[in-house]
Amino acid sequence: MRCVLWRQHRGQLLWTTVVLALACVAMVVVAHGADHWLAGYQRWLAQLRAAGCPLPNDGSGVVHAPSAPCRALLARYPGGGQESFVHAYNFAIPLFEEGLVLLLVLIGVLVGAPLVAREVEQRTQLVAWTQSISRRRWYTTKTAVLGTALALTGLVAGVANDRVQIPLTRGGLTSSRWPWFFSIDLAPAAEALLAFALAVAFGAYLRRTLAAVGAALLAFPVLFVVTAWAVRSLTPLSRASGPRGTPDNAWLLGGGQYHPAGQYWPLQLTHVAVLLVLSVVLLAAGWRATRPRSVA
Repeated sequence: MRCVLWRQHRGQLLWTTVVLALACVAMVVVAHGADHWLAGYQRWLAQLRAAGCPLPNDGSGVVHAPSAPCRALLARYPGGGQESFVHAYNFAIPLFEEGLVLLLVLIGVLVGAPLVAREVEQRTQLVAWTQSISRRRWYTTKTAVLGTALALTGLVAGVANDRVQIPLTRGGLTSSRWPWFFSIDLAPAAEALLAFALAVAFGAYLRRTLAAVGAALLAFPVLFVVTAWAVRSLTPLSRASGPRGTPDNAWLLGGGQYHPAGQYWPLQLTHVAVLLVLSVVLLAAGWRATRPRSVA
């Protein structure tokens, strides 16, 4: 069984590994570059203080000093530090905050859709499910191995992406880590697994690989939006009161309601648990669709 699994899916596993490696290298390069930029900016501020120059006000622009040395120093970051940082690293928001989830979902769908559908299309299920390896063992082993591999892929990518968001948040691209909630730490692992389970289930019912890919790509955003709304809105909320309003590093929901920073990990675990339950239900539905009468 292990030899068959490797022969059938080694191409998928290898290109997934290559894509993940390239994405992680890009994350490390961007994170290191942002750290270096911020360290250089802090040294620049120290030089301004040492020279007696006015410090820049990013909210209202740079205040130009009359002396030539101050003008030379201030010219290094025209418009102030935040404006310069945004200009240098704003590309990382769509690339990593949004693009990583899309990449993992696409990988999960492309790995999951052919798992059952290709067997039916090629009529190889007549051999694969009638030999010494039972249909249950065939399905369980394939979904467990491939699903675990995709979850680990998402976990590695999520941890690497969390490393990216730290300097980007410090640089002012976002107000906190909350905008990255669905693309860092544990969330990408569960999202990749959900995309895989959707594709497996659609492949088992539709029995066409391309149809399963399309259906899974259409269904994932719906499930993702519903579960994200449920996790964010149906969990206990705090309400702003007093002149201070909402605290820093909070997840604002409108109407004075918010999730404080201390709820980040409980919400991450809740989000992951909900997606894992959905994935198990979908894989069970896919298993039911592989009954001999269903694919005869």
